[in-house]
Amino acid sequence: MLTQLLTRMRQVPTHDNHDQVVSWHVFRTLSEAEAYAEHVVLSDGQYLVGGTDHDTVGTLWWVGVEVDDIAKWGNGSAVNKHAA
Repeated sequence: MLTQLLTRMRQVPTHDNHDQVVSWHVFRTLSEAEAYAEHVVLSDGQYLVGGTDHDTVGTLWWVGVEVDDIAKWGNGSAVNKHAA
């Protein structure tokens, strides 16, 4: 299930997207993304999301947290992005 989530093509979120992804990390290997995803702890109304994308260097994988209600979650400008 986790591998399916991380290997489907899905663009890395950006701060200006109007999606509900509030935190994400980007990795250069699938194994690093899987290892990170196994340790994500979610609360009610939060869901693990992710996928694979490409940039000028090559393939990348990302893991994130999507919320069902961003207003309930908190400040929409406080999204947290990390690239590895």
